[in-house]
Amino acid sequence: MKLALGTAQFGLDYGISNTQGKVCPNEVNKILTLANQENIDTLDTAPAYGDSERILGETHLTKQFNIISKIPALKSNDTGIEQYIDTSLLQLKTNKLDAVLFHHVDDIISSPLAKNRLAALIKQKEQDKIAKIGISVYKPEQLEFCIKHYPIDIVQLPLNCIDQRFINTNWLNKLADKKIEIHCRSIFLQGLLLMEPGSLPSYFSPFKHYFQRFSDTAKQLKVSKLSLALAIGNQHNGIEKIVVGCCNVKQLSEIISAYTVAKEINEDLSSLACENEGLIIPSNWH
Repeated sequence: MKLALGTAQFGLDYGISNTQGKVCPNEVNKILTLANQENIDTLDTAPAYGDSERILGETHLTKQFNIISKIPALKSNDTGIEQYIDTSLLQLKTNKLDAVLFHHVDDIISSPLAKNRLAALIKQKEQDKIAKIGISVYKPEQLEFCIKHYPIDIVQLPLNCIDQRFINTNWLNKLADKKIEIHCRSIFLQGLLLMEPGSLPSYFSPFKHYFQRFSDTAKQLKVSKLSLALAIGNQHNGIEKIVVGCCNVKQLSEIISAYTVAKEINEDLSSLACENEGLIIPSNWH
């Protein structure tokens, strides 16, 4: 199964379209049970996701999954990579993580301690605490620097029908050629793609035509917006996982059903793309 389960909603009130708030532990159990039944084998989490790692550990279901965590944003003089990994292992009640990524990739780009930090993470891999090391990036320029300077096993990057930067810069093919594992996130653009264009927050009014075009395309193809959103992640063979989040077991069931349809969508979706960073990068939203 190409879908991976993002867990930000388990520990935070996360997502611009999330009206339900943080997921309660009982619902987390139901979500994980369904995910396991449907052969979703990967969980994406992070210390930055509030209580997510602790809640996952308390479910006692984490042994059924490969778990990816992340090193949180580091202070200027911080090289204590080991403590973050040990804390995640303790919270998640596991002995080994499938992968650990730098959550803020600038911590190994612009910092004078960059090489020390990467070396510390590699040491954790050598000690068999983690299987793969990687980065979470926001821009192609960040990815270019890291691939040039560091031995990376896995990259998590943003990708959706409106944000196609990593397709247009050919990075998906470059990473696949280098046998670097690709996970894409933000496939729903924090849920914006699934909202009706008329109900978007006022900040997005100048971009309304992009959402209308997306909605119209789904109607033309006679598929749901959910299926269309998932399709772009499935059209590129180099993508190993599509990270999706949900707030309840019903939403996960709908995503799984929509993904079955998404696998049959072969139309060229390049016309849906936008290059305006005011829309495609959530940290720019006001």
